[in-house]
Amino acid sequence: MKKIRQIYLLFFIVGIITSIETARAEITMNDQTAIINQLKAQAIEPNKTYFQYDFSNFMDNEDSFPRKKLFLAISNALETDPSMLPIARQNIAEVKLNNHYQYQDVLNRRRNIIEILYPTDAFQALDNGVHFYIFDKNNQLQKKEKFEDIFKLPCYLRVEKKNGIVISIQKRPLTSIAHFVYDYWPNQNLKHTVLEMYNNNQQLIFFYEIFYDENGKSIKSNEKNISTGQTMQASYLEKDGIESIEEYFDNQGIKTNHVIYYDKSKKPYLRIENQRLNQRGEVIETTNNKPDKIFETSQSLEEAHPYNTLIMDIEKTSGVLTGKLFRHTFDINTTPWDSEAINRAKFLGIKPNQTYYNKLPYPNFFNNRYKNFPHQAPLSLIEAENQQPKEKYSDLIKFEVGDNYQYKTLIKEKWQQSPITLPLEQFKPLENDIYFFTMGDNGQLQPLDNVEQAVALPSYIRVEKEMGKIISIVQKTRIIKVAYQFEYNNNTLIASKLNVLQSPVFQDMLIESQYENGNYYPRYQTIKNGSGIIIRTFKLIKRGEVKEGEVNAIYERFNNKGVKTNHITLSVQNNRNVIKNEYLDEKGQVTHTTDLFEDDEIDNQQFYDSKAPISPDTFEYGLFDFYLEHHQPSEESK
Repeated sequence: MKKIRQIYLLFFIVGIITSIETARAEITMNDQTAIINQLKAQAIEPNKTYFQYDFSNFMDNEDSFPRKKLFLAISNALETDPSMLPIARQNIAEVKLNNHYQYQDVLNRRRNIIEILYPTDAFQALDNGVHFYIFDKNNQLQKKEKFEDIFKLPCYLRVEKKNGIVISIQKRPLTSIAHFVYDYWPNQNLKHTVLEMYNNNQQLIFFYEIFYDENGKSIKSNEKNISTGQTMQASYLEKDGIESIEEYFDNQGIKTNHVIYYDKSKKPYLRIENQRLNQRGEVIETTNNKPDKIFETSQSLEEAHPYNTLIMDIEKTSGVLTGKLFRHTFDINTTPWDSEAINRAKFLGIKPNQTYYNKLPYPNFFNNRYKNFPHQAPLSLIEAENQQPKEKYSDLIKFEVGDNYQYKTLIKEKWQQSPITLPLEQFKPLENDIYFFTMGDNGQLQPLDNVEQAVALPSYIRVEKEMGKIISIVQKTRIIKVAYQFEYNNNTLIASKLNVLQSPVFQDMLIESQYENGNYYPRYQTIKNGSGIIIRTFKLIKRGEVKEGEVNAIYERFNNKGVKTNHITLSVQNNRNVIKNEYLDEKGQVTHTTDLFEDDEIDNQQFYDSKAPISPDTFEYGLFDFYLEHHQPSEESK
């Protein structure tokens, strides 16, 4: 009876699954029929060229039918589609459909959308709207009337004017040219797909093809890097615990790697077995890492000259692309990016060894700026002093660049802003403007000559009058002031100093860091207290891959008298990071050891211990958080 129940249960479950799959197939078929009917209603015909925005390659049959609008001809509507702005990419494809209205032949062009800094003089006579330009053989601007004239070119300029003002100048370089060819089984499942990628000279640079069985399941694939001659062949097995096998060959046809991918459920961790072979086909090394790709399909085409000399406007360009720019910090050769950064600073009117004030929000060290170059137009002090009028705390940042146009000094101040009430009669004689005062010992306002006098004081009062009325009276009190100094070698950061000039805690603390190869992560760092005594040191022993048992970092703590209290090492054991925290007595002898970096036992532990080593910006944010936690008045005392 129990066995019969199990059989009935099995049939019941299989029936449910079959019903679900049948329903899903019916929904897919109905969806595809609706798409085809819609295409027919729009007079879309097979084997005819159309244009589509935002095409994506596919491997599933349900994606083989176009769901986006097809255009009969290239038009400005394709070029100005607003959906492309968040991803900063223009994606326009020429498509042909087969007799079943599935994609058959697709030529897809992708472009980056990059806002640039460029003189607007040449565009002042333009009417409002969008205009297109290219550079001719003499690098002179040449206007083009229609998008159709330029959409195949390696790059073009797009100028937009509104209310008589140029609001945007973009360059739109091709990043990829991809040709897809799709072949199907009689049941309309994919049978064979081909991808061909071209450079800006219409030369084939990469070939890739996949074969499918009648159920649309991948069987095998081949790819070839045309430039290097390298090839790769893959077989998709999905049996005996093996998902697939890849075989790599050099330009002579000699096999270099035999790579096995195991089923994740069978080998969840070490699921890759990469056998490196010699010329005789013998295994000389086995690793769990994938070989390098023979071709990087995500790598953008090189920009044509002179478009590659145009300067990115970092403030207006999408973070998708600025993030890529910032990562060039770690390139082996950064010369072209350094040159662009210097030209950007010059275009913005920044000159070496002069004082400027920074726009907010301030771009954080390395993560949001390229190699410590400024990329925002500088402000005057009167512009910078009141950038956050509605915030309880505001920032004021002063900077100088050196002869290399990189930040030489930075002075960053945090001010507390408190609206106050004062008798308005005393301000009646004032004209519409901004005024600065101090409060005298007798409770009377003392006028200051200018904003420079005001910010030099620990506290001042700011009064703003507009249209004959006082619209703002704010008392501003400086709570934190830190100063940075940076040193470079050929535009590469080698050292920095951070000095706490004003703070409720850690007054006069000094953090000195040394960097290697431009990496934002310090190689060596010391922290000194206000008396000049070293209280922390950090040393990076090895960057990158660390072998078993190797120590890659040492962190040491000292008390305020300079006596070492902790010797902490970070090493690798059994493929995991291991902390060894040795506690020392006054004679330097180990009293006991823990495996914790932060420990309640440590008498002089501070907030910055958890952030070690400290990079610029990290400390000052922690310092402000510490202030908010420990130095704000409680609700009871208000």
